[in-house]
Amino acid sequence: MAVYVVGDFLRETRLRKGYTQEEVSYGICTPASLSRIENGAQKPGRLILEKLFERLGTENNLFNSFVSREEMELYSAIQELVRNITDDDVVKIEKQIDVVEKLAVNTTELEHQCLYFAKGELARQKEKDDKKAMEMYMKAIHITLPDFDGKNALKNNLLTFDEIMIINSVAILYAKNKNVLTAIQLGIWLKEYMEQKIVDGKMKTTKYPMILYNLSNWLGNNGCHAEALKMAEEGVDFCIKYGNLAFFPILLFNKGGALAELGETAESRRYLSQSVTIFEAMERNDLANIAIDWSKSHYQIEL
Repeated sequence: MAVYVVGDFLRETRLRKGYTQEEVSYGICTPASLSRIENGAQKPGRLILEKLFERLGTENNLFNSFVSREEMELYSAIQELVRNITDDDVVKIEKQIDVVEKLAVNTTELEHQCLYFAKGELARQKEKDDKKAMEMYMKAIHITLPDFDGKNALKNNLLTFDEIMIINSVAILYAKNKNVLTAIQLGIWLKEYMEQKIVDGKMKTTKYPMILYNLSNWLGNNGCHAEALKMAEEGVDFCIKYGNLAFFPILLFNKGGALAELGETAESRRYLSQSVTIFEAMERNDLANIAIDWSKSHYQIEL
């Protein structure tokens, strides 16, 4: 059995995938720093190590980075903030922002990326201030992707999971403000990137159905119901294969909605009913009632 040190693994994975040091390190550290890490001459911080693995399309499940107690405390606080954002828990996001801000004094901009992103989520979801939210999202993304203009895909750049989440939130803002085509373009970029660049893992299982769900919504809202159905079906199949229960019922509902728009009433009723049943089994009667009301008012289908 081969024994690897982190530098060897990073270098061999990068070379196997055909990436340059510049592509992997861009916005995270200098190519010279990555070279030293690969050669064992420099010990990476925990957050930098994680982001380098993500640029390589995987998660760090193999290596620990020995860091100070203070760095580990900040890293753990940032991870908690990411979980709060993923859960859309505005109350916890607000509280955790304060925790991270106190710990992130005198640190690099990389440690602040999630902080700016969280402030953007707070502005969008609680304050209803879309302009402030976009400013925070762009401030966050420009730490590691300074060339991103907020609208056009950077097809030649590798992405971390945080970058994927931030770009997805930018797309959500565009869709909310009636710029659906830009939202779809960004969503398609993220979908294709995750399919082509990221190996299966916890983060892909969590994020990929979210992107498919958003795309099915945006395409449906733009009258592209066949395309919306395709996205919803891909999402349903992925959730079944990888066990993502959170997005499974809402993707089922989107599938039923797209079928209704295409005139497939019997098939539509079947999937809409399944989504309601799963919502109820999850004790999300609020979502079940929304699904029932929406089906009746928009598709004239009684569930």
